Amino acid sequence: MEIDDSIFELIDEEEEESDDDTKLAEIYRLAVRLIRLLDSVKSQELKEGASLMLIREILNDDPLLMGLASKMIQDLSFGLTEDENYVS
Repeated sequence: MEIDDSIFELIDEEEEESDDDTKLAEIYRLAVRLIRLLDSVKSQELKEGASLMLIREILNDDPLLMGLASKMIQDLSFGLTEDENYVS
C-alpha cells in the first residue's frame, strides 16, 4: 500500500493554522475513518498488520505513550474498565 505524501503536506499546513480543540476534533474524525477502513478489510492478516503499523506509528518510541498503552491493554484484558468507579 502506497501513501500519498500530499495528504501529509496538507495536514501539516492545516496544523499550523488551527487550535488544539480543532486538531483534536480532526484527529478523532480521522481515527474513526481509519477504524471504519480497517473494519472493511476482508483479510484478517492485513487488518492485524495495518492495526499494528498504526499503533507503532502512534507510539513512535515514546516511553510514556508505551506505558499508557500497556496499562490500557492490561485493564481491557482484565475487564477493569467495565466498572464505572474504576480509574486507570
